[in-house]
Amino acid sequence: LRWPELYFKARKILGMVEGEQSEGYLVDTQNTSLYLVGSTNSAVPSAPAYNSHEFWSSLYPAGLSDVVKQLCDALRPHLGNRASALSGVSSVLLSGPSGSGKLMAVRAVCSCLNLHLFKVDCVSLCSDTSGATEEKVQMAFTQAQQYQPCVLLLKDIEVLGRDRDRLGEDARVIATLRQLLLDRDPALSHPVLVIGTTCKPQDVPADVQTAFLHEVKIEAPSEEQRRSMLSMLTASLPLGKEVSLSKLARRTAGFVLGDFCALLSHSSRAACTRIQALSFPGGLSEEVERDFCTAGFPVLEEDFSVALDQLQDAHSQAVGAPKIPSVSWQDVGGLQEVKKEILDTIQLPLEHPELLSLGLCRSGLLLYGPPGTGKTLLAKAVATTCTMTFLSVKGPELINMYVGQSEENVRNVFARARAAAPCIIFFDELDSLAPSRGRSGDSGGVMDRVVSQLLAELDGLHSTREVFVIGATNRPDLLDPALLRPGRFDKLVYVGINEDRDSQLQVLSAVTRKFQLDPSVNLTTVLEKCPAQLTGADIYALCSDAMMCAVKRKVEWIEEGLDTESSALILTMDDFLQAAARLQPSVSEQELLRYRLIQQKFAAC
Repeated sequence: LRWPELYFKARKILGMVEGEQSEGYLVDTQNTSLYLVGSTNSAVPSAPAYNSHEFWSSLYPAGLSDVVKQLCDALRPHLGNRASALSGVSSVLLSGPSGSGKLMAVRAVCSCLNLHLFKVDCVSLCSDTSGATEEKVQMAFTQAQQYQPCVLLLKDIEVLGRDRDRLGEDARVIATLRQLLLDRDPALSHPVLVIGTTCKPQDVPADVQTAFLHEVKIEAPSEEQRRSMLSMLTASLPLGKEVSLSKLARRTAGFVLGDFCALLSHSSRAACTRIQALSFPGGLSEEVERDFCTAGFPVLEEDFSVALDQLQDAHSQAVGAPKIPSVSWQDVGGLQEVKKEILDTIQLPLEHPELLSLGLCRSGLLLYGPPGTGKTLLAKAVATTCTMTFLSVKGPELINMYVGQSEENVRNVFARARAAAPCIIFFDELDSLAPSRGRSGDSGGVMDRVVSQLLAELDGLHSTREVFVIGATNRPDLLDPALLRPGRFDKLVYVGINEDRDSQLQVLSAVTRKFQLDPSVNLTTVLEKCPAQLTGADIYALCSDAMMCAVKRKVEWIEEGLDTESSALILTMDDFLQAAARLQPSVSEQELLRYRLIQQKFAAC
């Protein structure tokens, strides 16, 4: 319903005695008559919201109170008797990510200022011709005047002013929209206030953007705001005693209102599935299931964990999707000196904020070395240890065929990182994203522009201070030299192969710590049968081959009736010896010598 509530305004009251003056009258239900004489324009009366959740009916909802206040401050001067002295229509451009609560903030403003809300989806205003679109835009403003005083909400305003192919601008529609936003109708006794919303402010035509008197941006909520939003949204939800909203707020860095609604929906579904599996393993009828859901059930911490994993997996296709990894230092064998250098660069400033005020913080770290040495695993382990959000980006993912899109992809990654701070951005295969400028060979200069954009974003990290960048590359000599200057990737860490048996044993123990090994397995003996120079990827391949040998043996035993599928898979010494006999090092002696020369070159810088 466009208007779910109807209001009546008493214009005149007649008592029993004609001409009698009184401060009030009592209504006699048997004799009092009501006469509806027409409609009138008036402000919306303040009334309590019935059958509504506290969060959705709040005038200043958690996480959006600052936005509501900014909107009220922008619109309030255009209300009342002094509004006629102000030129133009009061208009606000409200921008924010999808699901950030733009519509909810506008509704809260209308409730605060007692205004009607007239919503128009700008997609429905677009037509095949400029004239038809222009007519629909004018009609929307005309209809809004019928409900004055009101707020005309133009959703997704960036779609207006684009031509039919969405490649250029439609000057006729832009001129009409600009005139409607800037010219105030003196005949109106009550104002029509305009709020345009957009998820992509950069796509709003410049002439339309400058026509709005005010601009308000919804930022990603801080940890304290996320805690308040979760507290209000879960007020009527039965939570388990072990559920910590503070911990949940830390794990949901970068989440907006829509993400929290999805999180609660997924967690409730996970709780329902969990209880059904425990209490009704054979299933239940539709009627019993409906009664079961109506009765309610507690949502536990494990349900929120399942929901978070589902949401993060659903967003994992996006470039730079934020996620807190679950990689511990136990998963990383060896590399003790490398671990220490990385933690000193990232963890130390977080634990000692006074270093930030002195300007002694480094925000860029470059891991370089042969492939398969664990550079990505190291970055994930650091993010887990420091409880930081992790954004993993491969260089080729950001490259786009359209002009300007690659640079925008770089900007979006850093914007996501700032919204999810404290955060680590991990650029894998950095040499493919930022090669030396002037040598890329592309006719359009795309790579040069991407490098320039990356440098600009790295220079802007000093104001953020809670966003760290880790790059990984096999060829640091191919990188643009400007990336390695102070303030950018100025800390270079060489991640080499494991040449001594002790470090190799640490890696092998880390990889096999979740395996079920036969008592006869001796990892030291296994390594003695392997080549001398092994990377972490080589050792992982060794364990993978040994696992396949064990699987094949188990399949043969099951087919012969000597084993069952329910029994555990146990790796024997023979499995490892077979895998070791086939193992070939992934880094040759010649390649290793080249990497050592590269290490000496950068160590001398």
